[in-house]
Amino acid sequence: MNPVSGPASDRYWRDGSEDYLVNVLTSAADRSTASDELAAHVVDWPTRYHFDRARTNLLYPLGLGPGLRVLDIGAGSGVAARAAADSGASVVAVEGDRRRADAAAIRCAGLDVEVVHGTVSDLGSAQRDFDVVLCIGVLEYAGDDPAAFLNHLVDRLAPSGTLAVAIENRFGLAYWLGVDEDHLARPWVGLEGYPAQATTRATANVRTYGRRDLTALLDDAGLAAQRWLTPWPDYKLPTAILAEAIHDQPDAVNLVDQLIGPPLDHSRMGGGFDGDERAVLRGAVEGGLGVEMANSFLVLAARDSGALEARCDPNILAWRFTGDRRKAYLRVRTVRQSQGDEGIRTIDRRSTHPAIHTSSTVVGTDGWLRIHPADGTPERYVPGPTLEQVALEHLRNGDRRALVNVLSRWAAIAENAAIDRDVTDREAHPYLPAGRRQVLPGNHLDLGLDNLAGADGVEQPTFIDDEWEAITGVDLQLTAIRACWKLATVSVNSGTRHLWASSASVDDLAVAFCDFLPLDVGADPLDRFLKAESELRVVALGGDATTHAAQLRAA
Repeated sequence: MNPVSGPASDRYWRDGSEDYLVNVLTSAADRSTASDELAAHVVDWPTRYHFDRARTNLLYPLGLGPGLRVLDIGAGSGVAARAAADSGASVVAVEGDRRRADAAAIRCAGLDVEVVHGTVSDLGSAQRDFDVVLCIGVLEYAGDDPAAFLNHLVDRLAPSGTLAVAIENRFGLAYWLGVDEDHLARPWVGLEGYPAQATTRATANVRTYGRRDLTALLDDAGLAAQRWLTPWPDYKLPTAILAEAIHDQPDAVNLVDQLIGPPLDHSRMGGGFDGDERAVLRGAVEGGLGVEMANSFLVLAARDSGALEARCDPNILAWRFTGDRRKAYLRVRTVRQSQGDEGIRTIDRRSTHPAIHTSSTVVGTDGWLRIHPADGTPERYVPGPTLEQVALEHLRNGDRRALVNVLSRWAAIAENAAIDRDVTDREAHPYLPAGRRQVLPGNHLDLGLDNLAGADGVEQPTFIDDEWEAITGVDLQLTAIRACWKLATVSVNSGTRHLWASSASVDDLAVAFCDFLPLDVGADPLDRFLKAESELRVVALGGDATTHAAQLRAA
């Protein structure tokens, strides 16, 4: 284990999981970034925060790598420090809580990481000139003098260094929709200005900032060059990170909506909102408030713009990460806009943790299911709304006929790709039962409405995401049920207003959507789908089918 240096004093910022973290990390064989072994120990929100595979998505825009010196302030259990070191950087990780510092040292054992128990003020005079200083979820705890705290960080930066600040937005969309303030666990209090009556002794000095105030703090610290990025649903477990420039695109409303989807994570954001959160975000973007109302910020700040451009590609509009998967299957899609009059938009797909190297046409082969390589080859970004976005708009408008038409368009695309044939027992798998049936190509497993883009005209939409492949094909009926279930899930989770009772469940809507299809999906559609989907998730996520089935039924 790396030795922990620092003072004997301690500062407690604990969530109650620290002893568990130390025990798990001590016994773990794989402590690397996005470790599947560590992810298997997620049992609640604190352990999810420390072990979830999405935690380090936030660092992706920084381009960390060999030769860089990184200072991680408020390092916690060492998630970011480990990721930076795994990239080849040399890291100093500072943590005020002794038990968390111990966890960070265990997590980073054997790597070029020095763990310091203390604060930035405890660093030696020689520990400066860092290329990157990370301040992730720490500025809000800087007390009554955040300016002095930022000045301490800037003093540690190299002349061309970058400070990365991740923090909740005091005026974020989530807070306007009644979500609990993250630190005080009560709604509205941040918007109210953190009144003393709403705080405790431990939270009396907690403060988050809106864009104007945070801009001023960074300006005053001498970091006038700033690049504002917005992680969604927040900086803790981001599935998308958007650049400010994306909001200036002529199709920004649809583009942002496609990349973010539901802007709240109800599994961990307390409080309630029973409206259509996706529609609210679309309105904010349309009104020019996409950045100002982001749930949280990732601000890259430097003394000059040249340093920022060297650290983070200014042509990138967005990073879109896959959902929770086993490490070998994690991907990031990068959306770029070329400079010049044409402004060609492209998207490429890469592995976030390239752990498998092969010269074959597929990687991650796992029996019946495999995933295609993510080699970064750029493709033209297909403009226009997805078929899912069109369907959601018809739901909001209460237009049953138009919704039926959307599902009929999907069915026509699917039926055109299917062939009627006998499936042998040897070919069968969860998404392709044996027997006579309509069979789609194996890469059509993800033929959902969300993966059919350019759906605003009369021409056939483009299938945009075929990374997964079932090697012997997929059943048309199960694929149709899956498409309807995904549409139902996003409708319910986003609070989309629709034609049915407000109490309608995902299952209720999925069955209704299946009934609108102009094709027969067979008997007991949800039972068959849930069985197949549970087995799919065992391959993609790990775990066991019984647990996945229970989670799907609770959706």
